[in-house]
Amino acid sequence: MRQHQVESHVTVSSIGNDAIKEKTMKQILTLAALVVALSACNGPKPAADSSATTPVPAAPVAAAEAVAAKDDFPVIVQASGTEPFWGVRVDGAKLDYSTPETQASPLHLEGSRALQDGLLVVQGGEGKEAFRLTVQRAECSDGMSDLKHPFTAEFVLGKDTFKGCARDPSVPVEAP
Repeated sequence: MRQHQVESHVTVSSIGNDAIKEKTMKQILTLAALVVALSACNGPKPAADSSATTPVPAAPVAAAEAVAAKDDFPVIVQASGTEPFWGVRVDGAKLDYSTPETQASPLHLEGSRALQDGLLVVQGGEGKEAFRLTVQRAECSDGMSDLKHPFTAEFVLGKDTFKGCARDPSVPVEAP
């Protein structure tokens, strides 16, 4: 009788091991499939062939790069000013306006972006949300920190006009 119980235990144990092996194998196969799928994302890199006469078409330009190439201003521009404190972050033709009171939930605006007489102009909206940001290439100091910014900025929102400085947020600002 005791031997039967032991054999029963061994059978259950080997079934448990088979289940564990099967689960582990499934995980390994899933991981291998994922690695293969991800490596296919980059695609094969062809060897450079200097004898090729057929020109290779250029890769499509990302929308952000296309905007920068078109108007020669950074795609992302950070403008801000003091008295009163305000800030605008432009990404293409999308704009977020904030004040110290609204930093957690800035006003999201979207309009058009254009180069007009060497100025970057982002504008849109209607009524109280009509806006126009004008950025000009001219050295600017914010008046408080005396940091040098490469652009001046004027932001009009509804009837309010704010003046300040602007810069590419990816480029550090020079200290005085």
